Amino acid sequence: MKKRLISLLAAGAAVTGTGLATATPAMAAPPYWQEVSTNSNWHCSPYKAHRLSLNIKFKTCIVRNASNGAQAVLVVQNSGTKAALIRGVLDTFNTGGDYQGNYMYSCKESKLNPGYTRGCFGTTFPGTNDISATSSLYMNGNDDINLSQDSWHG
Repeated sequence: MKKRLISLLAAGAAVTGTGLATATPAMAAPPYWQEVSTNSNWHCSPYKAHRLSLNIKFKTCIVRNASNGAQAVLVVQNSGTKAALIRGVLDTFNTGGDYQGNYMYSCKESKLNPGYTRGCFGTTFPGTNDISATSSLYMNGNDDINLSQDSWHG
């Protein structure tokens, strides 16, 4: 009986382990920080330093596509020599098009290595006439002291 119980527990653990090993990033909560490549469709606030480090700079951007769709992006750059743990929130206010309203996106906590620039992209709203965004960047913690904010309209 004891051997059978151990066998059942081992089989259950193997099935659970297989499920964990095959889990894909799509199962986790987006959005994810991504590489950023800007062009003339990007309209951004100037970079500003995070209140805790002059080496962590961020800005809020509105990106428009050829169909007049628009999305907000929080862009973060690390010009220092140490990695920083970052988390962001984009609060987007859309006053034109089919999807008018206020939308909030949380950007997953992630390590930003020295020399890297990453962006957290909100949803693209089609046919948007007017959009604004406020970005909140938390660095190395989630308390108010770890927070800096920026806004942009486009």
